[in-house]
This record gives sequence, structure tokens and C-alpha cells, in this order.
Amino acid sequence: MRRRHRFRSTLAAILTLAAVTASGCAREGHAVPVQSALPGCDAVVMIVLDASLSMEATDVAPSRLAAATGALGSYAHRSAPQTALGLVTFAGTASTLVTPTTNRDAIDAALRTVRLAERTATGEGIFTALATIATVDKIVAPPGGRRIILVSDGKQTLPADLNDPRGAYTAARQAASDGVTVSTISLGTPTGTVAIPGPDATHTVPVPTDDESLREIARLGSGTFHTATAAEHLTTALSTPAC
Repeated sequence: MRRRHRFRSTLAAILTLAAVTASGCAREGHAVPVQSALPGCDAVVMIVLDASLSMEATDVAPSRLAAATGALGSYAHRSAPQTALGLVTFAGTASTLVTPTTNRDAIDAALRTVRLAERTATGEGIFTALATIATVDKIVAPPGGRRIILVSDGKQTLPADLNDPRGAYTAARQAASDGVTVSTISLGTPTGTVAIPGPDATHTVPVPTDDESLREIARLGSGTFHTATAAEHLTTALSTPAC
């Protein structure tokens, strides 16, 4: 029953995208004006959000996760109406929460469900986004660019090697080969920490950002790299035109 519901949700999202692509608002010169809308140069954008435990850090107020979900929700509603947005989250595994759709409420609802988990499989997040884009292209193939926006706060931990067949560098190379741009945003500061409860006491664990790997992912994915040490910086990075 769960698989049937997931299939129906995916099909509904794709059909919505198909309807908008076929409508006047998807044709050049017929865009629907939206106040403060971002440029509509991408047909499909997959948001890939880190949901590892380090996103609990409060160096970005009120927390990295809260800042990310708030900024991403705002970004969704400021995006050009004909741009289809999807959402993938990842920790030790990755899941597509929203198949690309022009329904911004679907993004809002999914962002409210994000829960944190152990480990950071960045490559799986990118590969999952690529697979989702490929599914849309087989059915609809809307004209325009394909882009992944990766919002993360740390280095991949699973697998340890970024060049592993399922690693983030390999995934970024695959994206470039597929014609999908990968832009990255490093969220947090070098001094971020999280509190880990233990049997006898709570331990403070450093969770510094890893700009180096995120910058390299963007380079390999032919995208842009940004840092965000505050919520407003994240909003600014998300507002940067991709074309």
C-alpha cells in the first residue's frame, strides 16, 4: 500500500509539471509575473539537504537545520513559477521527499518533516537527485536546465573516500556528464558543536564545516560554491542566479 501511495504521489507531481510545461507560463515570453521571483532559467531544480546529526548545531541560529529549512522554504516560493522543485534529504541514506513539482506547498510540507540521523552519505544524496531528474526526463523532459543545490554542513563520512564509486566526487562527475549542474552551500562555521548525551554526562563534539570538499563538489559539478555562516547568508546564496 505504501509503494502504491508513493507511486501515485510521484505520478501526480510529474503530471503537474507536464501541465505547467505545456501551458503558456512555461513558454518564452509568457511567464507569469511574480513579485521578487528569482530568474526562471532552470526547468528542474533538486534541493539536496543534509540531515545528519551535526545539523543540530546552533552556530547558525536557531540551528543549522532550522535556518536551512526556513531559507529553502522562502527560496521555493520566490522561484519562478514554471520551475519544478524537488527535495532529497540524506544522512546515512538518501530519500526523495518531493519529486519535482511546481506545487510549492509540497516543498513546505516536506521541509517540516525532516528528521536528523547518523552519518553523512553526500554521494548518495547527489545520486538520488540525479535518478529523480532522470525519471522526470523520461516522462516529461521539460525544456531548460537541470540543477542540484546541495546544502550541507560537513564532510562525507559514508563512504570515507569521496572518490568511491558512491562518493560525492564521483556523483558530481556523473552529474556533469549528465548535463546537471551541482552548486553547493556550506552551512555553518568552523567552531560549530553539538551536545551528545552519554551514560554519565553530555559530551560536546566539534562539527566544523568542510568547505574544501563542498567547493570541490561544485567545481566537479560545474556549479557555484557559497558559504553561509548565518541564515541571511544562506538566503543570499540561494538568490544567486544560476544563468
